[in-house]
Amino acid sequence: MFAQGRILLCLAMAVSMAWVGGCQADSKVQAGPQVRLDQVPLVRPFPLVAMDEPMVLEFTLPPPGKSASSTLFLGIRVRGDDGLKSLDAGREVRNLGLPAELKLERLEGQKSTMVPLVRVESAAGTPARIEPIGPTGRVAGGWLENVDHQALQSAGLQPAGSYYTQVAFAWAQGQTPGRYRLSIRLLQPDGRLSSTPSELLVAYVNKSK
Repeated sequence: MFAQGRILLCLAMAVSMAWVGGCQADSKVQAGPQVRLDQVPLVRPFPLVAMDEPMVLEFTLPPPGKSASSTLFLGIRVRGDDGLKSLDAGREVRNLGLPAELKLERLEGQKSTMVPLVRVESAAGTPARIEPIGPTGRVAGGWLENVDHQALQSAGLQPAGSYYTQVAFAWAQGQTPGRYRLSIRLLQPDGRLSSTPSELLVAYVNKSK
């Protein structure tokens, strides 16, 4: 009887451990998407203050998704408590200007190639036009832009109930998948922007409908 009791106790413990292990496995399966920190779309904390040294990051560019164009957005996103407040924050960044220097390189083995960057210029009463950014990579500010939000949501980078507005510094048009290096430095932002919740954002531009 004693031996039978020990056997039953061991079986009960084994079943209990297997059940706990199964719950842990299920919880891993049901967890949110695994975010690759080095793959587009990507975000980084990016306070709007002057920088002594540029932020440099390398990343992988995958093919664009169904809702994305082939143009790469390089810029920031600002957060608000609701859609209107985030839009107001984006407009303030655009109107006050945000001087910056940025460069993008394509990495192939031990070699790197500079990627041409462009910006969108617009003025009241005239159509928007695309202008090249010079070799210094210096821009005076940005423009409001729409990115591939579906990819951000799939990567867990845009939770439900969050409100963002995107401000672009530059576009990189027609880039092929691969490895890239971005260097970006803010120069002398307006002090009124220092408290604006902001993140660096690299993502595909949303495909026009």
